[in-house]
Amino acid sequence: MKQNSEIGPAKPDDFPAIRALCNGFIDWCRSRYGENAWFVDRYYTPEAWSALLDSLPRIHSPPDGEILVARLNGKVVGCVMMQQIDELTCEMKRMFISPEGRGLGLGRRLAENIVRVAAERGYTTMRLDTGRNHDEALSLYRSLGFQEIAPYYEAPPELRNHLVFMEAPLAG
Repeated sequence: MKQNSEIGPAKPDDFPAIRALCNGFIDWCRSRYGENAWFVDRYYTPEAWSALLDSLPRIHSPPDGEILVARLNGKVVGCVMMQQIDELTCEMKRMFISPEGRGLGLGRRLAENIVRVAAERGYTTMRLDTGRNHDEALSLYRSLGFQEIAPYYEAPPELRNHLVFMEAPLAG
């Protein structure tokens, strides 16, 4: 069967699928970190995670933010989000592709599209954080021009060692 994929803005009825992707990301992180899985629950306490999922449409709403989804044969299989840090700086958040959407270049397409949207909205810099064990993500981000920087928010010391902070200039 031919795979038909598209990238576009999230629609209101996409949020159950987006929340499922976000929960899939947490589960994926726990499995990726193995004996250090405590880090995931320390970074995202269950209460804070639940509140965050409920607030996604608000904190990532245009024009300051955005949520893009990847669809495969009409089904949401990936997402990426953007939120404002300040007038010129935004942050890429919560990029995740479900197992059925992996290996098709959808992560790269989501990242390229959110970078483009950010530049179109007038941001000059995009930042992100990711886990030190997220080799695929680190490789993708580096290929898009992101470079490691010092932490841009206050992270507890026991978590900071598991995180990589990155930044890229955006084309105007």
